[in-house]
Amino acid sequence: MHRPTGETVLMYGFTDPERTRELQYVLVQMGIRVKVIHDDQLGQSVGYLAGMKDMEENPNPEQYPPLGEEVLVMYNFNLNKRIDLMLTNIRNRGLEGIPLKCILTSTNKKWTFYELAKELEKEHAMLTGKQQAGEKENTEAQ
Repeated sequence: MHRPTGETVLMYGFTDPERTRELQYVLVQMGIRVKVIHDDQLGQSVGYLAGMKDMEENPNPEQYPPLGEEVLVMYNFNLNKRIDLMLTNIRNRGLEGIPLKCILTSTNKKWTFYELAKELEKEHAMLTGKQQAGEKENTEAQ
C-alpha cells in the first residue's frame, strides 16, 4: 500500500458490495482517501464532505431522494497524470461504467452533493445524446 497522498474520492451509489470493495481497493492501493457518501448526506456541500477546511457542515440539510447513479468526486489531485492512472487502474480491475465523475472545484464545492450529481447527470445526458425521462416528457408535451 502506498502512503496517503492527500487525494480524496467521494463515492456514492455503489450498491454492489463486490464492486464497492474492488473500487476501494484500487483507491487505497494508490494512497487515495475514500469517503462513502450516504443518502442522508446528499444535502451537505461537496466541499464539506470532501473535508475542505473552509467549508462548514450544514446543520439542517435538505433531505433529497436517493440517486440512481454511481458518482465519483475527486478532490486534491495535483496532477492530471494521477487521475489518468486512477481511471486506468479502475478499468484494469474491470470496474468500468462509472459515467458520473468530476473534480471538485472552487465553484462546485458549495453545491450540495445532490445538486452536483444532478448536474453531472445532465452533462452526461448531453454528451451521450440521451434525454432524461422528465425532459423527454416535457418536450413531447410541447
